[in-house]
Amino acid sequence: MGMAAAPVFYTGILYWLNVAIDLVAIVIEAWALIHCIRQRPDAFAALGTIAKGGWIVILVLALLITALFGVFGGVFLLGLIGLGFAGYYLLQVRSGFRDLMEGRW
Repeated sequence: MGMAAAPVFYTGILYWLNVAIDLVAIVIEAWALIHCIRQRPDAFAALGTIAKGGWIVILVLALLITALFGVFGGVFLLGLIGLGFAGYYLLQVRSGFRDLMEGRW
């Protein structure tokens, strides 16, 4: 009888873990999108990266896919790719803006 409770407990933990990971992914992608929207369009050209409009489209699609399907949902690979784009934006492009504004570019 004790063995029947283990799978129920496991599925509950797995569900809430997936929800937490999805929420963290949505926050990261929203943060990247908000940061992108607030930047000047000419700064993207100064960094030599994708134009502002391109980043907005990529980050909006990433946010929508993650919000609709989740990172571990039915479109597993697309959710991870979207999270990867948001991570790249925050780690590379955002830090490039900081360097550009502080004169270290």
